[in-house]
Amino acid sequence: MQIRIYRKNEQGYYIYPLYNYPSIWLIGCLVVFVATKWLNQYLKIDFLNYLSFVSLIGLVSLAVYELMALIIGIRRNKGLWRYFTSLSITSAIRNSLLNTMTVNLYKDSPQVEVPAIKVTILDNKLKVYVSKLPGMYNLDKMEEDINAAIRTGKYKAFAITEAVQEEDGTGYNFCLTDVGTNKTFIPKSINDLIQKPYYLRLQNDLIINLSKSPHLAVWGQSGSGKTTVLMNIIAQCLSNDTELLFIDGKTEFSSFGAFYPSEKIATDNNDVLELLEYVSELIKKRQKIVADEVKKRSKLGLTGFDIGLKPVVVIGDEIGSIVASMDNKQKKLFVSYMTQLVQKGRSVSIFGIVASQSPAVDVLPQGVRSQFSTKILLGSASGDVQRMAFGDVQTSGNVEKFQGYYYSDGITIEPQKYFVPNLFTNNLENMETFKKLYEIGQKEKD
Repeated sequence: MQIRIYRKNEQGYYIYPLYNYPSIWLIGCLVVFVATKWLNQYLKIDFLNYLSFVSLIGLVSLAVYELMALIIGIRRNKGLWRYFTSLSITSAIRNSLLNTMTVNLYKDSPQVEVPAIKVTILDNKLKVYVSKLPGMYNLDKMEEDINAAIRTGKYKAFAITEAVQEEDGTGYNFCLTDVGTNKTFIPKSINDLIQKPYYLRLQNDLIINLSKSPHLAVWGQSGSGKTTVLMNIIAQCLSNDTELLFIDGKTEFSSFGAFYPSEKIATDNNDVLELLEYVSELIKKRQKIVADEVKKRSKLGLTGFDIGLKPVVVIGDEIGSIVASMDNKQKKLFVSYMTQLVQKGRSVSIFGIVASQSPAVDVLPQGVRSQFSTKILLGSASGDVQRMAFGDVQTSGNVEKFQGYYYSDGITIEPQKYFVPNLFTNNLENMETFKKLYEIGQKEKD
């Protein structure tokens, strides 16, 4: 990976001289080595022996260099085919930057510097690094050039979704993802909803681990798909015997009482506060368990996940309506319990997943909202709502019904397009599905 200098030829085109390619020198050394060996059979000149030796040293050195570059490239891209594809994309990006003169301040210059470029192909992303040359300040123009470079082939649906300058100012990092493919999770059968404890599939290319990305918030106006998101999560949790505690702001979860312990489903304000009080006490009990394990194992930083505690997930739907119906004393108590949950819950495997129409502070204070590692904003939303949900970084605009944007700490840098799961196509939204998954979870426990 190096900066390339292109020189203008007589026809006015910028070309990269052949002598700058290691492969050309490799071929040259091979030709010289073979030629000197052949000639020395007849001429017997000492200089030919010397030239043969030097060419052999060059040949071996260049072969080792090329081999190491190949091995590193294969390891970085996790495959030979991916590596060759990354070289092709690198070449396309380099030509795009050159042809649009993004890298050239002076169009009549006899030579142009093209930055070093490194492309890494991941499972569902392209990572592109571009070194910064003097005068390269137009990040938006560079994004256009990179996007234009890969409008064909396997990655034609990919586009830049994240672009950041390195802290030391030496280069730019771009992340390209598939923005043209529908990533809706559409389970074909109950088996597709069975998930390991702690793990949640939110869409086809997005699985989060609650132990690493604790707490999840879903916001969106009525009909945007919030409850559908929660139902997908509930189904997966039931399949692995995760303990679910429901705060039911729409009384939709009460039907689970036909097979799920009804005392774990809270609908009115007093029941909600009693349930959260139980969670608060459970956090304290589990903190002692974790502390004992830390002492026993002499290992700091242990969490509930590390010692095998069963995850507990508090599901809250339409918590805005619940808070709105509370008096001031109840609101303060509710916020206090929720603060304990999001601040202390992760270390003891207790997580909060809530849905509300708005991320406004009158529902949950900023200090609580900031603790949610994964945030989903569905449907149309103003700039102010986007800022409340994601901070200063805004989404690229409104999207269709049953779609939105998500942000997850450690997974994304900027909000990414989100597709609400579809349980309806294959008739998996009915209560029988959830009952069967609950039974599967109980068998796993046994």
